[in-house]
Amino acid sequence: MSDDGGFLSSQSSRELTEDDHEKLAKQTSISDFKRNKLEIDARKNWDKFYHRNKNNFFKDRNWSAEDLKMMCPDIDFEKEISYLEAGCGVGNMLFPLVAEIPNLKLFAFDFSDNAVKLLEERAKELELSVATSVVDLSIPSVSSPFEEQVDLATLIFVLSAIHPEKHQISAENVRKMIKIGGSVVVRDYGINDHAMIRFGREARISDRFYVRQDGTRAYYFDLNELSEVFEKSGFRCVRKEYLHRMTVNHQKGLKAPRIFVQARFIRES
Repeated sequence: MSDDGGFLSSQSSRELTEDDHEKLAKQTSISDFKRNKLEIDARKNWDKFYHRNKNNFFKDRNWSAEDLKMMCPDIDFEKEISYLEAGCGVGNMLFPLVAEIPNLKLFAFDFSDNAVKLLEERAKELELSVATSVVDLSIPSVSSPFEEQVDLATLIFVLSAIHPEKHQISAENVRKMIKIGGSVVVRDYGINDHAMIRFGREARISDRFYVRQDGTRAYYFDLNELSEVFEKSGFRCVRKEYLHRMTVNHQKGLKAPRIFVQARFIRES
């Protein structure tokens, strides 16, 4: 296991404790009716989330430039690069990134209208040009919503919000937005993450797929499973890892082992 920018990087997730197993055993599944309703209302629930929280919920990802350069050492970020924040939310990845790498040509989409509007407002305030679109990755599409394909895309905690049966469709849609030879960098929730263990009763939709109290959903990935999804869609995996971090709540004296998956894929066909 190696230290990687504040995270420990490895090829395996963590071993569950006896307490973890007991908590998982107490989790119960939601009804078929609620399961179907969550799928139907997925866009509405994220729209409500952004209407309620505006720009205030997620912090800007100020680690993004450093991490991208580490994940993509062969890319010359001094040159103009077309960059897409896929599932952009309010642009918590995009805005810190362009502040550090000003040569980026910016593209962004989300399936929440409210999120895209908030991003556009911030871009206007900062006098940044960003091509935007409202896109649902889980619906098959024949082409990219943008006039050109990009050199680099990121999917940061995006796929986990989509039903696992639609991950393959999502990867194929992303592929259409990236040039052959271009890259997509993915970071998302990993199997055995503390957040997965702490879900209570009537929160489990299916294996490793849960609903939060606000109706948004979260899936927890196995690293090889994530890689297979993109490889089936014409990508080659050049790096994949579990990221481990222990978060500490000093006030409550609690430690939470967080587990994420991270990978880089290059479009080959």
